[in-house]
Amino acid sequence: MVKKLIAPGLLLAAFLLQYGPVQHLKVFSFTANLCVLALVGVSFFTPPARAAVYGAALGLLMDGAVGRGFGFKLLLCMYLAVAVKIFTSEKINNSPALMAMCVWPYTFVYYIAYGLFSGAVPGGAVPVGRWLLTAAVTSTVNMIVSLPLLWAAERLMRRRVGGE
Repeated sequence: MVKKLIAPGLLLAAFLLQYGPVQHLKVFSFTANLCVLALVGVSFFTPPARAAVYGAALGLLMDGAVGRGFGFKLLLCMYLAVAVKIFTSEKINNSPALMAMCVWPYTFVYYIAYGLFSGAVPGGAVPVGRWLLTAAVTSTVNMIVSLPLLWAAERLMRRRVGGE
């Protein structure tokens, strides 16, 4: 029972941190998106249907926090979680460095989709140059942030299995 609460708890913690203290931590005026980072990480290790549900639930929370374009991030996060499951192989799941490198394209695609479709959301319309730069920088920040977290997770899993 407790194992089933770890992934939703991690996503909820990422959401609370993202829309709390992390908003004020900026690197060149850009902030890491912990919600997308946590969703990609959780999606690596969960079955596709559960990853889609987690993505939809996190997107719904994000939509509620932003207060506009309700359902927009729900769909983005759900599709992102499913894409992680479709395009990620078992070899990648066994290597923290490869998983961290995969965070970059998934985060980049999330922001590209967000930029492309933000014009359809009331009050959205992000300038093209801004969302391309945001996609590149935030994806890089997410990748850098994810690497030590994934190494720590791998080490913890190996210790529990008895590999070390």
